[in-house]
Amino acid sequence: MKLVWRFDFDPQAPKVDIHRYHQNRRESPSDIFGMPVFHENRVYVAGGGDLWWGKNDSWVTCIDATQTGEITMTGEVWKYRLGKHVFATPVVHHGLLFIGDCEGGFHCVDSRTGEGLWTHAASGDFWASPFVADGKVYAGTRRGQFLVFEASREKRLLTELELRSPISATCTAANGVLYLTTMSRLYALAEEAQAR
Repeated sequence: MKLVWRFDFDPQAPKVDIHRYHQNRRESPSDIFGMPVFHENRVYVAGGGDLWWGKNDSWVTCIDATQTGEITMTGEVWKYRLGKHVFATPVVHHGLLFIGDCEGGFHCVDSRTGEGLWTHAASGDFWASPFVADGKVYAGTRRGQFLVFEASREKRLLTELELRSPISATCTAANGVLYLTTMSRLYALAEEAQAR
């Protein structure tokens, strides 16, 4: 394998002796739990301080993937601040980026500019990544709240369900059915006519 480019997601973070920063909520290394997302020659990555022992700081970074070599100083296109921590993978759809954080904030960001377009305060933190299908964005929280938004630049909450069990996994869809799992149940959701 040949290294094409390298980008330090958090260049100011400590790189050695990291265990001495255990439970330091102001300064610590950063981690990335979600997957990087590649779209139109850009890479979108969410990360920051660890939920259990790291700093209270997280963000999404957009990286120019057309560059080569060490691009930490030149490759950042934009950075968007999130709540204290983030586990989710962002999703990019028609010029919009969606992601939830561990403070219960669900964010819609312009994927080209990094401008925050809207935020929704949910009841519970987002560990699962959002899912986009049929012009809608689906997201669930650790408090069992399942939200459906219109995938648009304006905030339009279409549905809100209280499932009373933590949602840690991303939902998915197949053949017109949305599959959603909580810590206690698996749901298959479809329009009434199709369910029959």
